[in-house]
Amino acid sequence: MRVKLIPTFLSLTLLLATSARAEQDWQSFWSIPQLQQAIANDPKVLVVDVRSASEFAQGHIPGAINIPGASWRTAEVKPGQGDSQYIFRDGSGRPDVAKYEALLSAAGISREDRVVIYGNHAGKSDGSVPAMILSWLGQKDVAFIDGIGASEWQQAGHSLSTEPVTRSPATYVAAPNAVPFVWNLSDVLANLTNPAVRFVDNRSKKEFTGEDLRSNRRGGHIPGAVHLNYEDLFDSKTKRILPADRVRQLIAQRRLNADDTIVLYCQTATRSSLPYLALRDLGFTNVAIYDASWHEYGNRDDTPIERIDLGGGVAAGR
Repeated sequence: MRVKLIPTFLSLTLLLATSARAEQDWQSFWSIPQLQQAIANDPKVLVVDVRSASEFAQGHIPGAINIPGASWRTAEVKPGQGDSQYIFRDGSGRPDVAKYEALLSAAGISREDRVVIYGNHAGKSDGSVPAMILSWLGQKDVAFIDGIGASEWQQAGHSLSTEPVTRSPATYVAAPNAVPFVWNLSDVLANLTNPAVRFVDNRSKKEFTGEDLRSNRRGGHIPGAVHLNYEDLFDSKTKRILPADRVRQLIAQRRLNADDTIVLYCQTATRSSLPYLALRDLGFTNVAIYDASWHEYGNRDDTPIERIDLGGGVAAGR
């Protein structure tokens, strides 16, 4: 009897150790216990709720401030009707760092704060997009509450607060960014045949093949792009990210290497925010987004595309 129990005990111990190691591998994704521990031990922890102002008013994690997801990018518009949810640009067409510095300064955030973002699940506009942007700006410590933040807080037995929270204005200064974060269409077209650049499509399988146009004029994907649906990175029920070892396997299956230049895209680079944070955690340092994504690429007549027919073949076209 004792001989039979020993393997069971060892298996359980190994399982727990593996689970703990997998959670520790994620730096950008926090559980509620991790948040509680950080709040208790570090006054620099700042919780930011990126849901809408009305959702925030109905109940939020105590002490959190509110910067709605819609404040972080341009407004959403239908395909073919202009820019939609783009990173703010300056006059040169590159990301407007000064605008983000002003937004964060007005909210009372400095780059020394340990910022913890929560909202809806990762890969949503009111989810991990702000965490991705803060990572790009060089925030020294930024994380996203895994799952659906307010629900995770309540499931842990805590109450939400309706008390408004504000902070005195601060001075936010972004870090110099040596690696380009946002690619424009010209960057994409100039690198379609560059073997050092890997385009990764984070949309659904049917969007990637061209079966689902999603109101775009044309369907398909950027030539040579590999498919990594952002939904494959989290549990569909809990909306929590998969263990790091499993995500590593998914990335390895796509033959992505840490020394590649990885360019993520979807419809508006919203869904790409989850893979962006995950890849950075797993040692990919040269990761960018094509934020105009298929909203731009699939609504032009001069962009080369690939489609996959139902027989599994690849068809090129313009």
